[in-house]
Amino acid sequence: MTVIHLVTSVDKINFGIWNAAIFGWEYLAAQYKVTSLLWVTGHKTEQSLQPPITTVFLPEQAKNPQGFIEYLKSEFTNNEDIIIVTHGCWRLPTKLGFEAKKNGYRWIYVPHGMLEPWSMKHRKWKKLFYFHLLEKRMGNKADIVRAVGSSEKTNLEPLLKRQICLVENGVSVPEIILPKKNDKVIFLFMARLHFKKGITPLVKAWNAVMKNNSNAELIIAGPDEGELKLIQPYLSENVTYAGVVYGKEKIGLLQQANYYVLPSLSEGFPVSVLEAMSYGCIPIISEGCNFATVFNEKLGYKIDTEIGSISNGLQQAMHNDNYDLLSKKNAAFIAMNYSEAKIGEDLWSMYKNLSRG
Repeated sequence: MTVIHLVTSVDKINFGIWNAAIFGWEYLAAQYKVTSLLWVTGHKTEQSLQPPITTVFLPEQAKNPQGFIEYLKSEFTNNEDIIIVTHGCWRLPTKLGFEAKKNGYRWIYVPHGMLEPWSMKHRKWKKLFYFHLLEKRMGNKADIVRAVGSSEKTNLEPLLKRQICLVENGVSVPEIILPKKNDKVIFLFMARLHFKKGITPLVKAWNAVMKNNSNAELIIAGPDEGELKLIQPYLSENVTYAGVVYGKEKIGLLQQANYYVLPSLSEGFPVSVLEAMSYGCIPIISEGCNFATVFNEKLGYKIDTEIGSISNGLQQAMHNDNYDLLSKKNAAFIAMNYSEAKIGEDLWSMYKNLSRG
């Protein structure tokens, strides 16, 4: 079986989607001999990263429906063992997946939260017009529509009026979790600096209740999407911007941090929260993160996107008398429920249901 993942880019700014798209590929290869490929419909840029999986930037002639099918046929002699998985909405991958389905290929459509209520309200009329004219009609032709989180599944079923397959995002669980040995309590925000992520109300909340607290520090990391200029006045001795981090630098921050803060307006199912929890970071997140399990299992703190609510969450965390116990509980929970082996098995169950072999 060959699984072809279609994404629009592998740029830093889109790391969350394409990294989540390929998750589990090594497990599937080792356990079930599944070949996974990442095909990119956009152009390679200075911001493009090199994914660990075999990656192809589609040639121009393959960036239209007919050309894509011709390219597929030139790369593979038949379509018996090929599954096309498209990631995201509104762009070329959906059109190519739709065309592949018409030509006898199996297709899995993964919106990644782009059809969530808040996202649909942003640029509302343009999205609603395109959704009802094209996106919904095409997406519903897919053999499987996959939700990456339980809340997304709940929202997609009435929207698309069909059964939705839930296979949640997962994370590579660290082999070793180092003890948190900080002189200060470290709060970490690691996401795009986009207004949807709540970074500006976060720094304002910090300024209101933590500005003069020498025992606490807020570290902000992630690519800027217009919010850096808004938060710069709030950077101080205990609020720092680390820029864009990957690899060892990213792991270093996760090992160091005590809390992970994400007061987001809307997410599909954020891998960043899973990753932080796997390192023992306690989450301080909003309902918009679509991870109600954090609240139901008492793994972290629930906030909304308002300054007052975020302030209360930060203060509660500073007075947590059971930090070590809760930190270990978070790491164990992620290892049990969101590891590569666990999600890899869920992916295999989904893929084998489409198998023609």
